[in-house]
Amino acid sequence: MEPSPKSVLLTDLAQWARRHALALAFSLGLILLNLISWLLIWLLRIPGRNRLGMPLSDLIIRQASRPFHGQGRPSLLVQFARLLVSLVITPGPLPLAIDVALVLVMLCIAETRLGRRRTVLAAVISAVGGAAAGLIICWLINALQDHWAWFIRVPMSLSPIILVVGSLMASIPFSDFLWRRRIATIGYTALILMVLYTGNPGSYCALAAALIGHLTGHLWHGPVQDANPHGHSGSYETRHLLGAVATVLALGPLVTVSSRIRAGFLTPLGTFMGSNTGGSAALSHCLAENNQVSCYAHYGLVAGHAPTGISALIMPTLVMLVAAWGIYHGRRVAAVTGVVLNALTVVLALLYFLVFPLTIGEGLPQAIRHGAIPSLLIITLPPLILSWFLVRNLGIFLVRTKTSRLQLGWAAIVLAFLATAMGYMAFTAISPGSFSPWPTTGRALSQLPELYLPNGVASRFLPTLVPRTPTGRIVSHGIGLIFWLVVLVVLLSWMRSSVIQNGSERQEADKLVEYGGESMSFMTTWEGNSYWFSPSGHSGIAYRLLHGIALTTTGPFGDPDEYTDDLDEFTRFCNAHSWSPVFYSVHKPQRDLLAARGWSTLTVGTEMVVTPSLWQTKGKKWQDIRTAINKAKRDNITDVLTTFNDASWDVQSQIVDISEQWAELKALPEMKFTLGGLDELRDPRMAILYAVDDQGKVLAVTSWMPTYRQGQVIGWTLDFMRHRTDSPNGIMEFLIARMAERLRGQGTAEFMSLSAAPLAGMDGGEDRTAFLQHALHLVADLMEPAYGFRSLFFFKKKFQPSEHPVYICYPDPAQLAQIGLAVVQAYLPNLKASQAWDAIKTIMPKGREDH
Repeated sequence: MEPSPKSVLLTDLAQWARRHALALAFSLGLILLNLISWLLIWLLRIPGRNRLGMPLSDLIIRQASRPFHGQGRPSLLVQFARLLVSLVITPGPLPLAIDVALVLVMLCIAETRLGRRRTVLAAVISAVGGAAAGLIICWLINALQDHWAWFIRVPMSLSPIILVVGSLMASIPFSDFLWRRRIATIGYTALILMVLYTGNPGSYCALAAALIGHLTGHLWHGPVQDANPHGHSGSYETRHLLGAVATVLALGPLVTVSSRIRAGFLTPLGTFMGSNTGGSAALSHCLAENNQVSCYAHYGLVAGHAPTGISALIMPTLVMLVAAWGIYHGRRVAAVTGVVLNALTVVLALLYFLVFPLTIGEGLPQAIRHGAIPSLLIITLPPLILSWFLVRNLGIFLVRTKTSRLQLGWAAIVLAFLATAMGYMAFTAISPGSFSPWPTTGRALSQLPELYLPNGVASRFLPTLVPRTPTGRIVSHGIGLIFWLVVLVVLLSWMRSSVIQNGSERQEADKLVEYGGESMSFMTTWEGNSYWFSPSGHSGIAYRLLHGIALTTTGPFGDPDEYTDDLDEFTRFCNAHSWSPVFYSVHKPQRDLLAARGWSTLTVGTEMVVTPSLWQTKGKKWQDIRTAINKAKRDNITDVLTTFNDASWDVQSQIVDISEQWAELKALPEMKFTLGGLDELRDPRMAILYAVDDQGKVLAVTSWMPTYRQGQVIGWTLDFMRHRTDSPNGIMEFLIARMAERLRGQGTAEFMSLSAAPLAGMDGGEDRTAFLQHALHLVADLMEPAYGFRSLFFFKKKFQPSEHPVYICYPDPAQLAQIGLAVVQAYLPNLKASQAWDAIKTIMPKGREDH
């Protein structure tokens, strides 16, 4: 009798609870301690104000002529006791819920990786060391910064997070590649965000505890074997990291405004963009009196007030968050928008810190004495650095927005600006009594730019017109609100229209490729391709326009009866656009047709094809394959055929981990064009076959592209093939052999293609010039140390396939240099000069030996 779903669920929950007993026990204990403490506080009627939080001056005793607090200050021992209590007792139910949730997640991750004993040990070491290091940092800051006397008055309390964050960071070396990056990125980003934008001294303790825990984990684990000396990450992960940083900068002002403590190093950036800090009037008064304290530090760090209007903070923040979301998902328009917004921040900061002081007191020299330059650097460096990375990596943002949609959006933004500006000017003329002083045309125009700025920025410039009536205030604040709302809607429309590049064309290509195609035709549906369709619409060709070359992705697809005409029609289409057509990875029938028309041809690879109905592993030649299959059976390794979307979340996560690990170990970026990656796996028509051991660990994965004939799958082509660095030998042989056995058992597949290793197995005998052949051989030598195409070529020969050459065909030998550049850029669109030079250096010793 099979168990009921309810009993299975309870069994799973019980197993999960046993694996995470420490995390559950600590979380429940934390809840009970807080409930008991709140009950005692209520019974003893302890005053609620400042029960647990404490000024830093009550902990760090300084000799001063005047005490910071009045008589009756608690002793140092009492203050330390309060501080330690704040490690486990939270101020209220909401902070408790947040802390317990975070503590549970952190300990669950750490416990499964470190074990219970090491988890507790890491927590103790990091919590004690972090608290001590954080307090020392606070003392040093206070001792070194005499003009920051206010810092010692900052309320200080700790958090239960400090007790467990070290265990989480200690688990990083014991985690898989992608989880190492995720834990470190999310954990340190959150901690640094709190330290930089709020400056709560307790956050210093948490950050110190995280660093100590991380170091402890590395000492326990030892060197991480799969670290990449080149430091390269796939474009998939790079976009995500840039999106995360953009999100931090977008949320910084909100964190600053919502915090009661504003003593962080990036608090000036948060207040500059987010809140009214007293405005230019207060700064002007401070500079004019020639005070000894730093006016910029004082009014930029501690004198914050909440923003006075929704447009002051919420709308610009939403715009920046939408841009960050687009950056995360690879939208080029989002990357450009991020650069523009960051540039605007830099320009405004330059005006405020270097231009505005010229109108006050002694001018710029006095402003510099009061900390204008450090404050300017603090505000401008983060957006400048992010902008630099966005511009430097602009090539990885492949999803574009249609030009017509961009033009429409810009028109809406310009019209919104003109309409709101004209409305404001008209209102000042109609109702001059709503403003002070009298709103002349010149005054209204000079006030206009500030109405569109975030309140924290606008308040730093002397207002020309001050609204005196409710209507005047509504109009003044509504101008910016309406404008930013239009910008937000436009940006959202740009993101929505960019979800699928060439969406309608790709949908048509998806239909045609299911009607008919060759073994590698399915890769024409991948992102990055443009499309030409035959006059009848029954067939098409995918291509990429690079350096004036229309480089096709294999040959025609769709109705096979039109393939011959498609070659001629596509050529005419390219000639009409002043492009040079180049057919890449086409098979012999198309090659023969083009050669008959006078085209030059060159073999660029050899496709390996297996016939499933004839599959067998008998004989000496099959010894390696038989060994791989038998070894997998002995080790309880099984294979699973599914799709990426149908696989469980755990399997998906492990596949992503394996892929990113593979990319991390390459000196060159992940290749594109005729080689698929993670993004291509998500097509539900793609099949994946992965190997998994008896512990549920995915050891290797392959992906297979379908080939259709009138809607029916007639064959499968190998594309994605990756494994863990510690997977057993023969794991890939096992997976490919099992795919052949599965197809033989199904009896419907006419062929199983192992695809062609790019630029491997080349033969220039059929070409009338050797120039391109030599150029492609050079490119192959450049890529060989990183990707091992020749090794892949000989690996596939183990399966005794029939070999079918694939060709590149081009009409004009005078364009060989452009063709070579187009091929390299198609495969490596994100290649940087430094990476190319590193790769060239790896083949130079070999070149000297050959010559």
